[in-house]
Amino acid sequence: MTKEEIIKAAESGEFISDPNYQCFADLNGTEARRYLESKGFEVVRNFDTGRNGIAITTCGLYISTNGYIYKKL
Repeated sequence: MTKEEIIKAAESGEFISDPNYQCFADLNGTEARRYLESKGFEVVRNFDTGRNGIAITTCGLYISTNGYIYKKL
């Protein structure tokens, strides 16, 4: 997926459909961070929520370790 496709998927709340993203690779969002940074996003935080991992970008995108991506308003 391109950066633009990721933003569009996040705006409608979808799952990442990219073989370069490894769902469930870890519990603290390290893979989500790696993936987003590889697409040109600046990630401010990744962490373990206790149920899954999350990575958060400076532009408000959240990606879960299960591949769900959304934008917080």
